[in-house]
Amino acid sequence: MAQLLRKIKRALLNSDPSFCDMYADEESRTAAAEYLDLVRRHLRERFGNQLLTILDAGCQAGRLLIPLAQDGHRLIGIDTSGFALHRARQHAKDHRLSVLVHRGNIAHLRRWVSPLSLDAVICTEVLYLCRNHQELLRLLADSVKPGGLLFVSHRPAMYYVVCALRRGQPDQAISVAHRSEGATPEGAYFNWQTPEQLAALYHRQGLATLGCYPIHEDRVQLDPAIIQDNALRDLLDSARENGTTLRVPSYLLIAAQKPQDASPLLHP
Repeated sequence: MAQLLRKIKRALLNSDPSFCDMYADEESRTAAAEYLDLVRRHLRERFGNQLLTILDAGCQAGRLLIPLAQDGHRLIGIDTSGFALHRARQHAKDHRLSVLVHRGNIAHLRRWVSPLSLDAVICTEVLYLCRNHQELLRLLADSVKPGGLLFVSHRPAMYYVVCALRRGQPDQAISVAHRSEGATPEGAYFNWQTPEQLAALYHRQGLATLGCYPIHEDRVQLDPAIIQDNALRDLLDSARENGTTLRVPSYLLIAAQKPQDASPLLHP
């Protein structure tokens, strides 16, 4: 019944107090600014002042979609939430922008986007929730023209290690340090990587990594003496700023480029 009432309020009143509009939400816009600064810089370095065709895969209410459309680019957005897309369309209308948005799963990308048709792809805060994240990354890469760019964010292993230690669960932190995917206590799936693992992942996709950037970095105090596991200690040491202070990003944004001489499909 609660779910039905929620749908009715969304449809008739355009209201859902539990929904975070990531374009309008102040905290989400702060994180978006970090992404946008990096994306714009790489687009400018690669394409100059050209107007581009860009896909925002998992666009939500348009926190990246709308600003990039305001830059003059042609934006295509995909999201599974019809309510989020309704908000994105409204934000675009408010700014007198023309954007294309489609409701659906990234796995069905070929319904709306042809191979080798995009100048750039953006996919932030999505793939870490997907068991098929490697296949989805391949699909996104195959959508980009030779020489085109991809901007994809991933959860760093360090993030989940520190979350576990803060909860007083060192065994869980050790488990994260020795794996790259798993389930939350509630049973939801998620995956994580180190910067080195991400570099290897993108290399396997035939992509050149241009940068690996921390997003929403936090400084955490942690006494290294409490860590007994070598793999966990090595992981924590890689993020150590000084003494007991760690620099822990919420996400790592990978900027990558498809080679100019890439074959029509990197992975048939």
